[in-house]
Amino acid sequence: MINKEVLMIPGPTPLPPRVVSAMTHPMVNHRGPVFRKVFAEIRELTKTLLNEPGEVFLVGSSGTGAMELAIQNFSKRGSKVLVVDTGFFGERFYKIAKAYEREAIRLEIPWGRSAKKEEIFESLKNNPNVETVFLTHNETSSTVINDIVAISKAIRGVSNALVVVDGVSSMGIARIDMKNSPIDVVLGASQKGLMSPPGIGLVALSQRALEYALSNDSGSFYFDIKELKRNGDMGDPFTTFPVSTAFGLREGLKMLFEEGLENVYRRHETYRKLVRESLSTIGLKFVADDVSASPCVTGVYPPEGVNADEIVDLMRKRYNVEIARTQGKLKGKTFRIGHMGFVNSNDLLVTVAAIESTLKDLGFEFPFGSATCKFIEIRRNFEV
Repeated sequence: MINKEVLMIPGPTPLPPRVVSAMTHPMVNHRGPVFRKVFAEIRELTKTLLNEPGEVFLVGSSGTGAMELAIQNFSKRGSKVLVVDTGFFGERFYKIAKAYEREAIRLEIPWGRSAKKEEIFESLKNNPNVETVFLTHNETSSTVINDIVAISKAIRGVSNALVVVDGVSSMGIARIDMKNSPIDVVLGASQKGLMSPPGIGLVALSQRALEYALSNDSGSFYFDIKELKRNGDMGDPFTTFPVSTAFGLREGLKMLFEEGLENVYRRHETYRKLVRESLSTIGLKFVADDVSASPCVTGVYPPEGVNADEIVDLMRKRYNVEIARTQGKLKGKTFRIGHMGFVNSNDLLVTVAAIESTLKDLGFEFPFGSATCKFIEIRRNFEV
């Protein structure tokens, strides 16, 4: 028990006991009636979560697999694509596009702020004939969230390009409304806001995107939408599927709807407020500005003279609280606190107290306990 860990990273996230229990279901035929019911329910629940896309496909992969599927199926070799890069995963979209010989234009946004619709509008005006725009909803590296509704509407105002959104770290945490915004594709994964283990990629698409993919030579076998649809129309996955994870994913989705989606979104926004306001009382600065800050994860600069990675390591070793190092351009310069999925404010309270204790252990002088007290003071106004 003394080794019990508080997991506060931006994925994989803690597993609810209900999800763990669901995954102990005896193994079943992945093309039999029991699993077909599970498979169908996941697809229908995901459609409701995203407000009725035209189709939802499931694939056994990580979120990066879903990104690769998107490049292959929703653009063509040699076609011009725009990648809106607000962090490590925007850069990953660009690298995948280059690997598959797309003419990729990279719109780099400074880390710590979200993309502005005017920037994308201007980039599309300067680069006619862009076939697809790839962007990230929530960037766990730079800890920003993009306004995908405003951005997708701006894109449609100047271009007929497909709009593909990486929603891997925002699905089940922040609102994604495919019915009321011109978003063609949303990508997700099982291990973050959907509160289940890694291993399942989700691809939701509009009718327009489906028609594009069915007429496109993807150059893929495993990630070909045509095969996913052919099997999906029969109620089956394309290939052998992570069956146990699927049982868990179905349970995680059910939990979101039991809580109520509006409550889920509000809770994560409250977590952002609690972390930022409490840690700011001891002088800590944040990677993302107030407007751009993610409800999923908070990036924090350590005090001057304190090493960010040392904070992460000492918190794990001494306090059994696991926060995350930072990727990409901020590697070694900041640390990240995940507050997504199956966490509550008590988990965050422990995390804030552990950060204060760790900073004190490392010799940082500050009014010890003030961040924890501020957290408790703010929390009285919320049911989280």
